Amino acid sequence: MAPVTVAAGAAVRVDINTGPASSYVGLRECIAALRAAGASFGELPHRHAAEWAELAPDDKPQDNPLPLGEIALAASERRLHRESEQVYRVLSVAAAALCAGTAELGRPLLVSGAGGTDLSSLRGLMRAVEHSRVHPGAALLLDRPESVRAPLGPHADYRAERARCLRRMDLPITVEDLVLDLPSVAATAVASASEEGKLYQRARDQHSSAVDRVAAAMAYCRRAFFSANWEGMALVATEAIELLPGVPTPALSELLAKAEREDSLVHAIEFETTILRSTADIRGFLLKVIGIQAGFRGDQDAAVTAFRAIREHDDGLSPEIRAQSHLYTALTLSKRKGRLGEAVAEVEQGFEVVRERPNEADSVRRERGWLHNLRGLTLFAERRLGPAFEHEKKALACLAGLNDASSAHLRINLYSNISVLQEKAGKYSSALATWDKFRQATGSSTAGFAKHHSYRSAGLRLLVGDREAAVKEIDTTLTNAAGLNDIFHQTEVRLELGMLHATAGHREAAVAEYELAEQDARRLGDPYRIALAQAGQVMTGGAGADIPATVANAELSLTRPVEATALAKAVSGSAELAELLPKPRTKLNRPFDLINFQD
Repeated sequence: MAPVTVAAGAAVRVDINTGPASSYVGLRECIAALRAAGASFGELPHRHAAEWAELAPDDKPQDNPLPLGEIALAASERRLHRESEQVYRVLSVAAAALCAGTAELGRPLLVSGAGGTDLSSLRGLMRAVEHSRVHPGAALLLDRPESVRAPLGPHADYRAERARCLRRMDLPITVEDLVLDLPSVAATAVASASEEGKLYQRARDQHSSAVDRVAAAMAYCRRAFFSANWEGMALVATEAIELLPGVPTPALSELLAKAEREDSLVHAIEFETTILRSTADIRGFLLKVIGIQAGFRGDQDAAVTAFRAIREHDDGLSPEIRAQSHLYTALTLSKRKGRLGEAVAEVEQGFEVVRERPNEADSVRRERGWLHNLRGLTLFAERRLGPAFEHEKKALACLAGLNDASSAHLRINLYSNISVLQEKAGKYSSALATWDKFRQATGSSTAGFAKHHSYRSAGLRLLVGDREAAVKEIDTTLTNAAGLNDIFHQTEVRLELGMLHATAGHREAAVAEYELAEQDARRLGDPYRIALAQAGQVMTGGAGADIPATVANAELSLTRPVEATALAKAVSGSAELAELLPKPRTKLNRPFDLINFQD
């Protein structure tokens, strides 16, 4: 990828200086420009109808696709887990559309204003650049990519992240190379028809009352969390905190009711409002938003500062919100090297806030359950499996009789954690039995659940020596992934299944899986995974084995340059490949590295 060079005169031009109000707006502008130039995008809109509904919301689908939330997992507030399959799928389909559209037209797409678009769209462009390297005829160009708009606030300064995205596009740009020549007002002037964009505008409308703005801000932050619009969350939450002194106490019930009416996601687990009772609670809600986006972007110190600030003004602070201040601080610290002791101290302080009392609220008991869960995880990190197991059981006891969404979410996590504890203790049969109970506990029969459940079941069955049953479970995972158009996990699982067959001496089956993995990896547009599948064919002596092609594809990788270089060296040097190729694991969760810009 390079700044504007040859063929720009024939390019389809688009300006995506759209600001941070709503995720995917920049990508929507790119798709609209290609469509206006005559692109149809082939089967993509129909094959990926759920994702296309996000990218082209005005299109009328040929049928009624399942909502994206029903086929792919979101990020998790409660676990501070930023990986979102939903966002990954939208960005991956958008990248495929840009490649398909430019190849169909035989014209490059010339993108201006990338430095002023929403961060999700920039990540989508990053994905499109790598995809274009293995998509014949695809051509993407950037006009002055180093030009960025001025940050809209200290917590919403995402210049470093933008520079990382540009480097992942093979552009030698650092933060010092960025030019602030786009006025910040440009980012607020773009109207958005999406619900997220409308909430952003209402939250920042200086002509509205503080009550209306804070209510809109709370609804916006939840919606932006699901679309990975961390920059917008940071800005809106910061401004809403500044408005809180202007909210009279008698207006709090109206504010909270309005926030729920504004929010079509009100029944979602994340950022619940039902435990908010005071101005201090609302401030805590907004500080939690600031902390979470900081943690998701990799600034853990800023995250800890925000989470601890929740309890600095504790007049009227509910015990649940204070407990969450300790919980999120501890969870952040537990992921930092050498700070596990601080994390444990935070958990213990949290227990003091929600210690068992007569006639306690269910929501207080549930918060204690979350703390027991985290204490179990810290003990697990210390390899103290017995005490960890006891805290997981205490967490389950806290949930007795509770059926709200957050309690159900915690219960699912607990069964999963207990199974993992048993696995790490070498009690594989017990881990498998607990995992079977996990299915009963959730009561879920969706394809998404079956995809994940069957995969772990397969991994545990391999550990107990039941290879035949494991292969059947893996086939179930692949069937459900195919039904969900989940190319990412299909590729991953087929690569692993190829190695499983290869180590068992089933060469023909291994070759077949590696060939299918290559097909899926090409649909995915990932040169590294294409090279892995080709390396598998080289290792197993498949008819399509091609060492030069394998090396060439590995060298195209922007996502995994270190691993790809090692793979290319091993293949070209006829070295042992088994250690470099994926093997089955016991959990399907994978980082969506293709859209991850972090160093």
